[in-house]
Amino acid sequence: MDETEIAKGRGTAAPGARTDDRLSGRLGIMVGGKTVAALHMEGGGATLEPADGDTRASVLVTSMDDLQRIARGELNLVVASLRGLLSLRGDLTFGVRALRALEAGIPVQGADRNWTGNGG
Repeated sequence: MDETEIAKGRGTAAPGARTDDRLSGRLGIMVGGKTVAALHMEGGGATLEPADGDTRASVLVTSMDDLQRIARGELNLVVASLRGLLSLRGDLTFGVRALRALEAGIPVQGADRNWTGNGG
């Protein structure tokens, strides 16, 4: 497979990836050590909510742009973690599943229409 073929798939979920409609809970979003929002995962979708309230896990990112790059499929979760751009706290299984769903293109309600830069 040449570089052109690899680049074609960039920004899309892997074939066969699907949203887990059983995923349920809140993922806190921390930027620069401050909780700025939460993603409420329920029924195969997500809602961006205010930061207050309990969360099952929290994702710590260096910037909101990094989280948006993950949602657009431009930044791999493992690469982000290895580069020190992302870490998880709390229920790690839930946190990874929630981030994988975000990476796969789960619809996010309550977010600015262009919160990922691609209208998603």
